Amino acid sequence: MPSPRNKQVQPNGGANVDTKDKSSPVTTLGNDGGVLCLGAFRTGTYSMTTALNILGIDRVLHGRHMATWAKESPRLLQQWGRAAWANLPYMRVLYPDSGRLPGWLSPEFAADTTSFTREEWDELLCDFHSIADVACLYPESLIKAYPCAKVILCYRDADKWAASMDQTLVQTVAGWTGTLVRLVEPLTGTFGFTMRWDVLKAWFGVGTVGEMRAVYKEKYEAHYEGVRALVPPGQLLEYRLGDGWGPLCEFLGVPEPEMAFPRVND
Repeated sequence: MPSPRNKQVQPNGGANVDTKDKSSPVTTLGNDGGVLCLGAFRTGTYSMTTALNILGIDRVLHGRHMATWAKESPRLLQQWGRAAWANLPYMRVLYPDSGRLPGWLSPEFAADTTSFTREEWDELLCDFHSIADVACLYPESLIKAYPCAKVILCYRDADKWAASMDQTLVQTVAGWTGTLVRLVEPLTGTFGFTMRWDVLKAWFGVGTVGEMRAVYKEKYEAHYEGVRALVPPGQLLEYRLGDGWGPLCEFLGVPEPEMAFPRVND
């Protein structure tokens, strides 16, 4: 079976397509190029993914794609678990007992206390031109691993972002349906919802929904300040949906398409 790194679920919901030989206006992350889309969840990350695809940047990893790949390769989900365990220190607060680890994390990776390396990121990303959505979880590690990559920082009004996070992503994984799915996952051997909820809690540094709601805006603002501090101005594009093709195409050095900028609800 081809490596999941060389396959992508297209933004229009189509089947997996091997895009290994297609040309792109940017080189892959593994070849010291690429684009890191480090905007937070619910800031238009899927619209940006679609826009990059339209511009010829075909291999963009978005969080939506990972569920499909996890079914194809459980080991791949474990590798992403290692990334979360290594880069989100609050995970060890959520799981202080090595004998009671989540199903998405192998004991082998839990025992590894080293930093997540460039080589490990390459195992997941070397054949991709870009990563979006889940990239916001690991800005410091990704920027360190891929210092030559361009960085796009999608943003929106903080209050609207907090409302969107609460009504969609958080309610999906922490509401009644999500809770039921997480309770059943140990029986099915799939841990996608459990991992998503654990990662969200660790990213916010909290243990409950109530605690998360109390720090929505604080975390949002700290995330953007942190990225700005890490990226040289010439490598960073701060982009608000509604800015159109102009700033993005100028940043990437490509001509503007003769079509409207995509708006996809992610």
